[in-house]
Amino acid sequence: MKPMRAPSDIDLGGVLVDPFVRYLFLALVILIAVRFAVGRFGLRSMFANPPLAEAALYVCILASLIAFWI
Repeated sequence: MKPMRAPSDIDLGGVLVDPFVRYLFLALVILIAVRFAVGRFGLRSMFANPPLAEAALYVCILASLIAFWI
């Protein structure tokens, strides 16, 4: 079993970007896909406060991406 390596910084035109920023954007893309699916199936009315539910879902997606080192 190989040990896990920490992701390296991303170089964007001489600016080093932390890998956390990559997780932020990936979580946003996943959230947009989930929002589309939830809206398509009409499940948005199940939540008392949909923006709060979306924010909580974003945090859960982001935490799972960080936990599993995708």
